[in-house]
Amino acid sequence: MGSPKNGRARICPSPTAALTPTSPAAAGEGQSNPWITGILLVALALTGCAAGGPATTRGSDTAPTTVPPTQARPLVLFLAAEPSGVAWRGFKQSSANIRAPQRIFNALPSLIDGRGLPQPELLVSLPALNTDTWQVFPDGTMQTTYTLRPNLAWHDGQPLTADDFVFSWRVYASPDLGLAEQPPWSSISDVTAIDREHFVIRWKVPYPDAETLSVYGRELPAVPQHILGSALDQMATSGRDSFLNHPFWGPQFVGLGPYRFQQWEPGSFIEAARFDGYVLGAPKIARIRLRFSVDQNVVMASLLAGEAHVAMDGSIPQVPEALTQQWARTNAGRVFSSPTSWQEVVFQLRPEFANPRVTLDLRVRKAIAHAVDKQAVSDALYNGQGVFSDTPVWTGSEWGAALDNSIPTYPFDLRASEGLMNQVGFSKGADGFFRGPDGRLSLELAITESPDSVRQILIMADGLRAAGLSIEQRVIPRALAQDAEVRATFPSMQVVGVGLGEIALNSLASTQIAAPATRWQGFNRGGWSSPDYDRLLTTFNTTLDRGDRVAVLRQMLRVYSEELPTFGLFFPAQAFAYVVELTGPSPRAPESNSAWSIHEWEFR
Repeated sequence: MGSPKNGRARICPSPTAALTPTSPAAAGEGQSNPWITGILLVALALTGCAAGGPATTRGSDTAPTTVPPTQARPLVLFLAAEPSGVAWRGFKQSSANIRAPQRIFNALPSLIDGRGLPQPELLVSLPALNTDTWQVFPDGTMQTTYTLRPNLAWHDGQPLTADDFVFSWRVYASPDLGLAEQPPWSSISDVTAIDREHFVIRWKVPYPDAETLSVYGRELPAVPQHILGSALDQMATSGRDSFLNHPFWGPQFVGLGPYRFQQWEPGSFIEAARFDGYVLGAPKIARIRLRFSVDQNVVMASLLAGEAHVAMDGSIPQVPEALTQQWARTNAGRVFSSPTSWQEVVFQLRPEFANPRVTLDLRVRKAIAHAVDKQAVSDALYNGQGVFSDTPVWTGSEWGAALDNSIPTYPFDLRASEGLMNQVGFSKGADGFFRGPDGRLSLELAITESPDSVRQILIMADGLRAAGLSIEQRVIPRALAQDAEVRATFPSMQVVGVGLGEIALNSLASTQIAAPATRWQGFNRGGWSSPDYDRLLTTFNTTLDRGDRVAVLRQMLRVYSEELPTFGLFFPAQAFAYVVELTGPSPRAPESNSAWSIHEWEFR
């Protein structure tokens, strides 16, 4: 039986000289050119791949020190929106694109580096399959053993021990809190501590990500028992809200990452100081400030004025031409772009929310997919260089080998669209719009507020109207988009961004349907439920051999494309801008975090 990470994509981006500061180089639909399609190096030639592993490791047996506010100017980083929380697995679902705070304030068993490869972070080493650290038994169950580095400490100076991982299992596996059916907890039988530095996980089924416990959307973070232990014990009598509203999940968060909280001004900024006890070594930058804005002009003006030093996590356009052109003249900063997410149109498939109910008809969903002109959106937003998507899997990612011609696609084709609508009983009236027994068909198209969202929804709505579909446009404010119930109860269609690859594939499971019982947690916002897909996904998530997983994944993509609960638009290449006084950021694999190496960044 092969290692589950055997064949993991070892993609290392390298500089591309003399690219114009316009848009990410990208392949057309169906083409494969992994980093040329996904990475734009503009304004200046950039350095290549970051170091393969993390910095020299160290522990801490002392409490964290306080960095005086006057010691150094803070590094100011812009995000597109204020996070709802910074815990790696919190109970308030926030935007998939706002991920840097999780990395900044947290540490995990392993760190996914810029190449998309796991490196030990809190662990001494990663478990190895078919050794004493990773055993697979004849009945399909597994056991993995983990060894923590010595002298680890939380931001408040209290020691991190194996008991904090046992407590984490108690927290997240609690049915009352809504995440028990999500990975990895749904696959775990129990977690036990051997001593302060060793713990064991017993698995109900084979689990290929048991090596890392850090794959995005499937993490197993430690939770501080010394802070939340009594709150969890009291939940049976005081109710779950008392636990979920504990200040730990908000402004009094205590983590393990390179930075720790100093101040959180709601709606304005988060101030943080370096944590000298961080396991991979004290960060080189003493203080950072996270600011939030959905106004791209505010962010770029702040960068050009020197009031901010980094723009990330969707805070600037994917093609920030004005910024790159200015910096090309002044040599004041650099911009690169990496594919980080999958953008899709999600159909509402729950009868109780669908209005009108036509999205429940597969032929209508196919007709709408055929009516979307991706090239028109690409021309307007990405200078014609957008990377088109049909499925959640990008050809340049680690699962690109699963793509082949057996997977149905729905290219722009207005005749095919009209033919499908006619089959359902809709025909165009004198005004050019489809009508049925109840009159003119009208559908809502929603999108979350972002620098490019208004332009995108206008272009898409105009194209759909030209195809005969009457469209009402809705832009969901960023603040409101943090409300998981709002995101899940849309009437017709919603443009959504999620992590690509495994993240998106798992988000389509029936167990991920957002509902009141799960406090609207889960990224299956349209409510799609497919027994065939769920069965294949279970097989995919319990198969350890990589070749077998690719074959199963190909079947999953066929089911997805044939039932079409959503359809793909693009693999957006998120822009990252930083001033020349900062060194350390570099392009990264989609599986990594934009701030993965922040502890190594230097700011002068």
